[in-house]
Amino acid sequence: MSINNFSEPLYIYFDTMGCAKNLVDSEYALARLAAAGFVRTDDPFLARVVVVNTCGFINDAKQESINRLLELAYLKQDGRCLLLVATGCLAQRYRRQLPEEMPEVDLWLGTEEYDELPERLWQALEGKMPPKEYKKLRKNLPAPPFCQPPRCLLTPPYTAYLKIAEGCSNCCSFCAIPNIRGPLHSQPLAELLAEAKRLRATGVQELCLIAQDTTAYGRDLSSRLGSPSLLPELLRELDKLNFPMLRLLYAYPEGIDDELLAAMRDCRSFCHYLDIPLQHISNSVLHRMNRLLDKAQIVELLAKLREYLPDLVVRTTLMVGFPGETEDDFAELLDFAANAELDWAGVFQYSQEEDTPAASMPEQVPEEVKQRRYNELTDVLAAAAAARLERYLGSRQRVLLEQPSLELPGFFEARSMYQAPEVDGLIYVQNEDGKLGEAHIGKLLDVEIIDTSGYDLIARLV
Repeated sequence: MSINNFSEPLYIYFDTMGCAKNLVDSEYALARLAAAGFVRTDDPFLARVVVVNTCGFINDAKQESINRLLELAYLKQDGRCLLLVATGCLAQRYRRQLPEEMPEVDLWLGTEEYDELPERLWQALEGKMPPKEYKKLRKNLPAPPFCQPPRCLLTPPYTAYLKIAEGCSNCCSFCAIPNIRGPLHSQPLAELLAEAKRLRATGVQELCLIAQDTTAYGRDLSSRLGSPSLLPELLRELDKLNFPMLRLLYAYPEGIDDELLAAMRDCRSFCHYLDIPLQHISNSVLHRMNRLLDKAQIVELLAKLREYLPDLVVRTTLMVGFPGETEDDFAELLDFAANAELDWAGVFQYSQEEDTPAASMPEQVPEEVKQRRYNELTDVLAAAAAARLERYLGSRQRVLLEQPSLELPGFFEARSMYQAPEVDGLIYVQNEDGKLGEAHIGKLLDVEIIDTSGYDLIARLV
């Protein structure tokens, strides 16, 4: 296509960095852009507008977003790409500094400006295109699709995320999210149920509930002090929609009470899988992190979870190198990781984030010590996870078939209720006699687990 051909569709390339919560923001933004005449493309070389929805959580994520913007800036050199745009957390957090430091980016829009994105893009394009072509293009916008959905799903059609709240009010001493996204702001229950019904009607099999803190859902929707979470009610209502898999992510431990446990046990569609960010187990470190549960309470919680759901899979996140973390603190964390029967875990090195209480704490841990502790903890967790997987040998599992495997020819990738998308291991299903094909993708099938391989399981059809 010609660089100067302004009669072609107004293609936009959208790149999402960071977490699933950011992905949902991109999905809603793309739906608004489609209604405003923009046409999404997966090919950045076709795009007139390139948008990077950035992450600004920790140093590594920030640098990754900056690097991606700089990589895509070269698309402007031949004149086809007219706008390079940064949205999301990085743009929100550094909206005063980065425009001067990165002149390659034409427009910076924060997390509170997604709704304004279509009009802001049109305004910026007016100065980049010949007036005649701009007026003609804007006048002859393509009609949006009939019954335009509120989201343009970026996940496979069989799985979707439901973002139930924005922001966070926990104020952990290491975390910048409250500064970026603000305090907890829950979505009304009726709106969430309506969105879930739409997703189920389109064939979504797996619905993953996300927020910065899902267990706090609804506490801000009442003026009463100490209002209870509405998450148990939300789970019970979603269960009526008959999703084959209903998954809960980012469940802060202090919000898991008996009412929520009963809802998880009673809901037929609920995956016996819980993502609980614990961060650490040493009481001294937990106190400085401003976490609300101590070691004894965490151990008690894990025991209670397995009383309610004996087959429960627990995923967590753990942090090494927090200011003041001693070798004794780290040894305590290693012992916990080896013996707490954790199924999946993500390990992070502490990132010194400005404008957080931890950033100015004394006894900052040297980078080389963080790296050593990261390596040691990762090794211990890997061994524990591999041992935990062996309990599935010989069992039958209901799995969601995803795609042919590139790593293992002759196998399809799948997940059971015990594995969340993107972050956990997989189940590789043998395609014996070519029984599996494209028609089975996104379907639920029964398999038998016959072997393990690292973080993954090997299975055959039954």
